[in-house]
Amino acid sequence: MTEGSEAAAAAASDPGLAGLEVHLVTRRVAERITTLQTPPDVMAVFPLTDPPPLESLCRADLLAVYADRVADPGNMGTLVRAAAAFAAAALIASPECVDLYSPKVVRGSMGAVFAVPLYREVQLAEAARELDATRVYGLVARGGAPLWSVELTRPALVCVGAERAGLGDLVLRQVSDRVTIPLAEGGSAGVESLNAGVAGAVALYEFARRAAIAGGEARPASASPPVRRRRPAEDKE
Repeated sequence: MTEGSEAAAAAASDPGLAGLEVHLVTRRVAERITTLQTPPDVMAVFPLTDPPPLESLCRADLLAVYADRVADPGNMGTLVRAAAAFAAAALIASPECVDLYSPKVVRGSMGAVFAVPLYREVQLAEAARELDATRVYGLVARGGAPLWSVELTRPALVCVGAERAGLGDLVLRQVSDRVTIPLAEGGSAGVESLNAGVAGAVALYEFARRAAIAGGEARPASASPPVRRRRPAEDKE
């Protein structure tokens, strides 16, 4: 913690920190420790724990994300966050992916790296075998079946490739279904595809939406009721 900060003052009387080692450092030292331009008042060191064996995640409704050569840390962080948000069982990274625990990925995930099991440098064939995935969906920019038209069944893997390169040939040969997220007609001609993080999030949302419908999930009580528009005859003078 940075000396003289409000966090340091609060920590002095916080009983919840009794079992932790707390070190006060000068702002100059904090600037050397962090990768940010402006150091936060609180920084922490956590041990990296090994995720459970892949085969232990097997279940009939399994959904996991496979990232193929996603090198951009921002995209990977978004993908990890989406995996946690839509209850994916795991995120599995191929060789040549960015480090899943690099500072930019951790920040981009907004803490989701601690909420979903992460697996590094795993080949797709191994992941599909260990998880007993009956369907392997590959997201492609064009040429695949529209996402809305595909029967999304589980247990499944959703494969997301790098924004420019897309899925590699080896992965494409192993997917059971090629799926495309259609862009809206009349959209900007300069947008050819979605980035890896956004595309993965859209696909995961669609899986979650289908599961909610299949499970008969009711609309939340907080949801606004549909607006009833008055017909012209109902208008008062």
